[in-house]
Amino acid sequence: MTPRSCAPSQKALHWVVAILVFALVPIALAMANLPDGPLKNALYEWHKSFGLTVLALGLARLLVRAARGAPPLVAGLPAWQRRAAHASHMALYALIVVVPLLGWAGTSACCAPVMLYYTLPLTLPISGGMPVGEAILKVHQVAAFTLVALVALHVAAALHHHLVRRDGTLRRMLPGRERA
Repeated sequence: MTPRSCAPSQKALHWVVAILVFALVPIALAMANLPDGPLKNALYEWHKSFGLTVLALGLARLLVRAARGAPPLVAGLPAWQRRAAHASHMALYALIVVVPLLGWAGTSACCAPVMLYYTLPLTLPISGGMPVGEAILKVHQVAAFTLVALVALHVAAALHHHLVRRDGTLRRMLPGRERA
């Protein structure tokens, strides 16, 4: 059965992940450009914890979507837009999982321990030290920039649906009940 709208759990997961991704970008830019010191170290710790949280919530999103499905696209979309919507959603889901996994793996290799919110050690058993960690983190950075570009495209498409097409696509993902 195909649902008519997104479940409250899907909406909540969507918006919490979106907020965390939007928070991760300025944190990453700041930590990469600050001189060594307590603020830079704190930003790295928050970045890692938020990233691990995005990974967990991203996996939860995949499970909910697999169990519940997704509402159909609005009627009247050209075939190329349907294909683009499907491809971009699959890429978003993949990157929401892959980007934090790469960050986790790279940090585990070079800069252990990886602590979740300063309390729970979650270091992966990856050896190789700094050379391996740096190589993985370069891929993490490229994947993260790709995710940011795809999120920008996603936001632009949502705004196009809401402001130009006026077809209710964005309202299906807003918190609360679906509006007619």
